[in-house]
Amino acid sequence: MPTARNLEWKEIHYADSTIVDLHAHPSLKVSLFNRMLTSRFRASRSFDPFSVRTDFPKLRQGGLDVLLSTVYAPEKGILDECRLLRILRYLMPFKWKKVYSRTYFDVAIDMLDVMEKAVEKSGKGRTGKPLVKMAFSVRELDDILSQGDDRPIAVIHSVEGAHSLDGNLDNLKRLFDRGVAYLTLAHFYENEAVHPCFPYPESVQMLGCFQGDRDLTLGLKEFGEQVIEKMVELGMILDITHCTPPARKRIYDIVGNRLPIIASHVGAYEVNPNPYNLQDWEVKRIADTGGVVAVIFMNYWLMPHETKRGLNFIARTIKHFVNVGGIDHVAIGSDFDGFTDPPDDLKDASELPKLTQRLVAEGYNREQIVKIWGGNAPRVLREGWRKKRHCCATGNECLG
Repeated sequence: MPTARNLEWKEIHYADSTIVDLHAHPSLKVSLFNRMLTSRFRASRSFDPFSVRTDFPKLRQGGLDVLLSTVYAPEKGILDECRLLRILRYLMPFKWKKVYSRTYFDVAIDMLDVMEKAVEKSGKGRTGKPLVKMAFSVRELDDILSQGDDRPIAVIHSVEGAHSLDGNLDNLKRLFDRGVAYLTLAHFYENEAVHPCFPYPESVQMLGCFQGDRDLTLGLKEFGEQVIEKMVELGMILDITHCTPPARKRIYDIVGNRLPIIASHVGAYEVNPNPYNLQDWEVKRIADTGGVVAVIFMNYWLMPHETKRGLNFIARTIKHFVNVGGIDHVAIGSDFDGFTDPPDDLKDASELPKLTQRLVAEGYNREQIVKIWGGNAPRVLREGWRKKRHCCATGNECLG
């Protein structure tokens, strides 16, 4: 028979909360490996680039309401740091040509298209409503969230890496018009806008691959400052994840309080002193903008000595961010399907309720849990993403 505690977490997770994941990569699995997100795939407990952790059945089982689907155009630096991967030119010639023979911007646009088509194929529920639906603006997001218990999962575009702009500021406006809510300025390699932190865990530094250094004293570039000003002008949310510490500091100074800043998938420096993670003063600066810091589900960033089970450190990082920045400025950004190795005890989207169970057990009240899961992130979208209508790829206004 269900206990009162058991009923409490279920009500909080499935009834009271809007469950939001600010950063995940189903688009990578659709675009690179032709995965049908309507099917349920195996989610490996180890690093597995072919594993799928955010297929639509898992999202529904986990109670997800809003997914920020992050497009990442694979950087050519990957091939420079691991020449063994060049064999893919012969194993996957068609896919190789689509990814590495075109501009980053064209690849990103294609990935947006592919993800939208995947959502269109999600099917309908018992009431005839779509099971999953794109939201290209705040108005469309709010419309989906107002539809009651049988509402679709809302999927919103985001883009990781300013390399996708190809050094052209006009491309930023084109992404905004396509419904991209936020841009992560940095990723694995230096781009025209900014310098990144070192990205690769020791576990993937094998056979001479992915061992290059990054200069953490380098920061934001002139084009990066132009990009930031344009994002403020448009009302496009800025994500500082992957940027070097000097770049992040410069971004805080440029933006001030004009736009909510987010860190879409990070850990806490005081828990794991890695330059990728945010120091306490940064958490406070982001909170001052009205933004959020979202906790990543990857052991390498969460803990100083990596183990397989990471739910303890997810909870510990949440607690630290709450203590430093306040309950109104903490969110979740799993980074599922981003070629990451998530904790064995929270390995895919179907297991998201485990975090709610843990938060209840740790003494968080209903209001606090609701904010962490989906009170704070939608607020930031409403305040920072000033997209009011959807523009088609042609540039014409579309319905919605």
